[in-house]
Amino acid sequence: MDRQRRILSATLGALALAGMVGLPGAAQAQQKEVRWGQWKGTEVGEKFMAELKAAFEKDHPDIKLVPVDSPFTGFHDRAIVLHQAKKLPDVLMVQVDWVAEFADLGMIAPIDDRIAKEPKEFYAGIPTTFHQKWRDKQYYLPVESGAVALFYNTDLFKAAGLSGPPKTWDEFADYARKLTNADKRQFAVTGTLQGEPPTNMTYEIYPLLLQGGAKLIDVPSRKAVFNSPEGVAAVEWYIERINKDKISVPGVLSNGEREKRANFATGNIAMMFEGPWGIAIQKQLNPKLNYDIAPLPAGKAPGTMVRGSLNALTSQAQDNDAAWTFMRWLSGPTGNAIWAKGTGSFPARTDVTAQDWFKEQKLFQAFVTQMAQPNAESPFLMMPNAVQMNKVMSTEMQNAVQGKKTAKQALDDAAAEWNKVLAAAK
Repeated sequence: MDRQRRILSATLGALALAGMVGLPGAAQAQQKEVRWGQWKGTEVGEKFMAELKAAFEKDHPDIKLVPVDSPFTGFHDRAIVLHQAKKLPDVLMVQVDWVAEFADLGMIAPIDDRIAKEPKEFYAGIPTTFHQKWRDKQYYLPVESGAVALFYNTDLFKAAGLSGPPKTWDEFADYARKLTNADKRQFAVTGTLQGEPPTNMTYEIYPLLLQGGAKLIDVPSRKAVFNSPEGVAAVEWYIERINKDKISVPGVLSNGEREKRANFATGNIAMMFEGPWGIAIQKQLNPKLNYDIAPLPAGKAPGTMVRGSLNALTSQAQDNDAAWTFMRWLSGPTGNAIWAKGTGSFPARTDVTAQDWFKEQKLFQAFVTQMAQPNAESPFLMMPNAVQMNKVMSTEMQNAVQGKKTAKQALDDAAAEWNKVLAAAK
């Protein structure tokens, strides 16, 4: 009997031990998983991505974060292919230009109900530009953001007797003429009207229209309205600077973002229209370059373009609650501060830009001011086929600068094409 009891006791103990040993495995099997499709891994480095993953999992030990990195080039098209194959990750990073398109394709899901359940301060900390909805629904949360501002070479300004950046269009025109000396290959700006990528319009054309008092899209009617008298006057002003004053590096039609940034890094270009992402680029191109950053000069009003990288909940997410938990964390105060510090990007929250560590980043402060001014807009979020629409604008601006069309004809033709795309998406 004693022997049987010992055997039974040992058996029960072994079973108990087996159960205890199996507990971690069982817990692990129950752990939720969030696959995050994005292109940032190669840009920010594996070390930081590992730190981000560890920070999130420390705050949410029941969720395993699996970053799925893919190069930015071709990311848009690959995401569509994954959707068609029903292999989308749970959370997908998107550009502002893709939101409406991906929503209409059924790739991403609305998150209004989830936002409504969050404390008011969560959404209040996100700039109102990123509160824009598509078809009356919210599809994204921003991860990083930034507006176009004015980079200016302080050495060239000092040599020209200019103590600071231009604050108005009139000052800009005057300063630009003083800063241009073609014989020395010194120019005020690098005009960027290259057709590819069509996002070149982000930097000097779209902000100019807003500064002139025009709007790009009328939200209620969902129609292009930039061909107003104010828009025409803004483009005519631009053409005069390029063709009459010749303030730009030659080759305006072939210059793009890469050429603009490389030219500014040489030290012979006085000003550049650029976003906060340009700070890291200039540090890489020429760490010894002396420059500062200011808000864009105003015409009838201030105005700038806001861009950003966003996260969206995909329609194929395996666990919507876990996916939302990650989205909310990365776009919340804690995760967004970690992201901004680790990547050097401009935060997507006003309560993060207000933190002391960020205020010490002097070159970024012009962007804080710029984004708080009127007409800091991201019309791309209302563009159902932003790539096509931007290409149309690029072509028409080239036509106007070459004199093939008047500014009014070019804007009228661009508006007609935009309205076809907008009407088809209603």
